Amino acid sequence: MIKNNLILVFRRLRKEKVFSLVNVLGLTVGLTAFLMIGLYIKHELSFDQFHQDKENIYRVTSKYRDREWRGVTASDYVQFFKDDVVGLNSFSRISVKDETTLASGGGKELNFKGMLSADSNFFEFFSFDLIDGVPSSVLATSGSAVITETLSKKLFGEKSPIGEELLIEKGKEVYTITGLVKDPPSNSTIQFELVTYQEGRFKNNFEQTSGLRNVITYLNLQPDVSLDHVLDKINEAKDKTPYTIMTRDQVYGLSPITDQRLYADYVVTFFEKNDIRYLQLFGGIAIVVLLLAIINYINLVTAQAAKKAKEIGLRKVIGAGRYQLMIYQFAESIVVVVFSFVLAFAVTERLLPQFNALLDKDVTLQYFGSTFFLWVIVAGVVIGLLSGLYPAIQIMKVKPLAIIKSSTSGSKQHTSFRKFLVLFQFTVTAILICCLSIMIGQMDYLKQKDLGFAPEALISVTLDSDSTQSYFPLQQEFLKIPGVQKASLGGFKPGGYAYITAMDAPNENGKDANSLGGEAIIGDASFIDVMEMEVYWQAYDSAIEEFREGQVIINKSMAQSIGALDNPQDKRIYGWNDKVGKKVVAIVEDFHMKSLKDGIESISIYYLNDWGIHNILVKVDMNNLSTTLAGLGDRYESFFGRPFEFSFLDDEIAEFYKKEQGQFKLFQLFSTIALIISLLGLVALTIYSLEQRRKEVSIRKVLGASVQRLILMLNREYSILVLIAFLVASPIAYYAMQGWLEEFKYRINISPLIFIAAFMGFLALSWLVTIAQSLKVSRENPADVLREE
Repeated sequence: MIKNNLILVFRRLRKEKVFSLVNVLGLTVGLTAFLMIGLYIKHELSFDQFHQDKENIYRVTSKYRDREWRGVTASDYVQFFKDDVVGLNSFSRISVKDETTLASGGGKELNFKGMLSADSNFFEFFSFDLIDGVPSSVLATSGSAVITETLSKKLFGEKSPIGEELLIEKGKEVYTITGLVKDPPSNSTIQFELVTYQEGRFKNNFEQTSGLRNVITYLNLQPDVSLDHVLDKINEAKDKTPYTIMTRDQVYGLSPITDQRLYADYVVTFFEKNDIRYLQLFGGIAIVVLLLAIINYINLVTAQAAKKAKEIGLRKVIGAGRYQLMIYQFAESIVVVVFSFVLAFAVTERLLPQFNALLDKDVTLQYFGSTFFLWVIVAGVVIGLLSGLYPAIQIMKVKPLAIIKSSTSGSKQHTSFRKFLVLFQFTVTAILICCLSIMIGQMDYLKQKDLGFAPEALISVTLDSDSTQSYFPLQQEFLKIPGVQKASLGGFKPGGYAYITAMDAPNENGKDANSLGGEAIIGDASFIDVMEMEVYWQAYDSAIEEFREGQVIINKSMAQSIGALDNPQDKRIYGWNDKVGKKVVAIVEDFHMKSLKDGIESISIYYLNDWGIHNILVKVDMNNLSTTLAGLGDRYESFFGRPFEFSFLDDEIAEFYKKEQGQFKLFQLFSTIALIISLLGLVALTIYSLEQRRKEVSIRKVLGASVQRLILMLNREYSILVLIAFLVASPIAYYAMQGWLEEFKYRINISPLIFIAAFMGFLALSWLVTIAQSLKVSRENPADVLREE
């Protein structure tokens, strides 16, 4: 029986080529989307699950007053509470070098990104796979380093790196390689290429820098420890530090290591993170797209009922039972779905490289593994049964004699149900289209928003040298290059995170001064001009051009916090143990140093110092960029003897929204897929509906109806379905996108025009899909149609 049913199924699929192709295409598209989103979610949920003691590892977080949580603490803060916490097994700290690093070893030099400074127990604390070395001792000696396979091969080839000397920044730091480790898994939040240990690295020299060095601190706690007790002890330690004035307004928290990828509520992280809400969103889209594909299949199958009516009736007359016909319908559905799943698997495998590039992932898919069996066999059969359930039930209800006499198998009830399914498809698609339209508006807003400075044509050239004085000659050499308009020395970096202790009065044992917090930027006298910032106030006409040591420029937010907006004269900002302070000589309009997801903070701009110069900002003429870059590269390499490193400032700003951009493209892709599937469903309803109304159209045509009038009549009901779908979808999309937009401190206002434009676009597409079939029916010869039995 199964064999005969399969023969009949394949015979029908071969005979009805167009419907078979549309069926398989719709399901394949939907299943491919479902499979890709499933793989993406599976990969994200696996982050940091490989650590052996993951249930007991927590990251210490901090918050300054009512500002956002940060995933860092003062580098030596753990030393002040570790002995008081009952149930603390161990701790480990990580300092991430965010800039590119020059490494020399094995006779080679290269730039890499991913250098960590860590405690000596790093490889005991975390479960990274050492190839050569013992976790408990691989970083036991000060000056030791562990290198990854990839970086080792780049520097030392196939030779073992153990015992080799590694120079960082041409000898500024020298390490002996004591271990070789596999590259961190793609589902590890902590990513690195080199891990180093230096005794005393985490001591805070706040007296010299007027600020605290921050690092990531992890705690390994006993399973039954009270987290409230731990937090109490961490927060009580604020009064034990020698820098109490900097920590007294801090609040500390704990975040499980398995939460730092998807559930982290802190903004300063140093490692890439995601948001569980995006996974929930895409999981919902996956289910919706799959449901749309199934509905589309049901509509297409039931639309074929008119052509299958006599066959079904005849089979019943010659003895076929209802359950036999049901089994045949289930067999057809399962065959189509399983075949579509195999195609979806093949398509997914070929699309994964582009998918991974889009989201910066390393998702893999293998044939004939557990995933293949689960998806293709189990899910294929289950979805096949669900897809064939409604058509099979309808087959059970037909009456043989009635169905043979009639050329159709439809009824108002069945037609209404199909319309409801199409309406559901339209509504879901309308929600996705409206959401996508809002996302497009917000992403465009992010590109066009005035940041308070001009990042266009600004190049950031990385500086690393033993001699601070060499920066000034290099700046002058840059200015001589054709195409270079301006240049400024300093330490400006989009994203900031350079905090400094700023106070509104001299610090007398922490009694008189109020800590102001905020961001610190190091810049020279040309910084404001190069950045094209707007000046709110300056002490005298040339105050900014004559900016020098002992002075400070602040933004309006900082000015407001010290009461300097109305009376800025003689205002000063004080550092740690600074009895004189720095005179405020100018106030600039607020500017966005961070992403538009964050609010503007208080910002102080200090004159150049030895520890704060990290780059040269160069304003260039974009018309002859290649020649200008070549000139900059030649001067740079001749000064420092290292590869030329630079980045465009607007590219660095675009990195703020890399995650949103990838998710936006993913949402765009799957919304398009949902739209295609919905339009395929409309094709099914159109074919079915027109098949039912051919004689009606012919009679109307005989009575004088024009082709245009007939087309409007045939497409009116689809237009009404589209209108209803958007009336339902618009408030749902509005509510859903409010949550997404709330992540941005600066965002668009949702206009009704967005929903109107989306409706008109979808209506136009629906007419394009249905117009061809409607035109064909409207032009048929009435005599030929009415002669048909």
